[in-house]
Amino acid sequence: MKFTECLNDLYNYFFLADPANLSRFKSENNLADNLISEFTQNQSGDIVVEQGVLIPLSGIENYPYIISFQVNNDRSIFNEKQVDLQFKKTGYILEVISKELYLMTVPYLKQWTKNQGIKSLQSNGIKPKIDLENGSYTLEILGGETYQESGWEPTLEFILKKNISNTKFSVEDVGFSFLIKSKEY
Repeated sequence: MKFTECLNDLYNYFFLADPANLSRFKSENNLADNLISEFTQNQSGDIVVEQGVLIPLSGIENYPYIISFQVNNDRSIFNEKQVDLQFKKTGYILEVISKELYLMTVPYLKQWTKNQGIKSLQSNGIKPKIDLENGSYTLEILGGETYQESGWEPTLEFILKKNISNTKFSVEDVGFSFLIKSKEY
C-alpha cells in the first residue's frame, strides 16, 4: 500500500503504532496524557519501543513523503530501477491489537486522551493507515528516495512480517535518525 504527500506536521518525527495498543500501554503504565513528555522524560520511551507498541522515527524533515507498507511479502519499492536507498533498519517488533496501524505525528501524542487520541485519528481520516491482522510483526524500515513522475521523492517503506517465530526486539540504535538526504531539496 502506497501513500503520497505525507507530511510531518512541522515536527521532525513520525510514530508508527496501533492506537489501541498505545492506549493500553498508557493505561497500564499510568502515563500522563502528553505522551511526548512521558517518552522523553522517563524510561517509558525505551520500554514502549522495546515492547513493540510504538516506533519513533526521528530526523523527519518537512518534505512531502511517499510512505509504503509491505505486509508479509519480500517485495520492496527500493528494488525498482531508479532508487537511492539510504538506510535499512531491522530488529523492530510491533504488536497490533485492533487491526489498525497508523503513521502519526507529534500533535496526536501531545494530548493522548479518549477523545483526542484514537477518535481524533479516525475522525480526521489520518493517512497513512493500514488494516492488518492482529498479532506481532517484525518490522524493517527502509528509507531514501524513489524516482516518481514528479522527480526524486523522499520515501519511507515499512516491511511487516507476521512474527511466527516470536523474534525479540534487537535494535541497537533506538535513537537512529531517519533523515533522508534529498537530491532536490
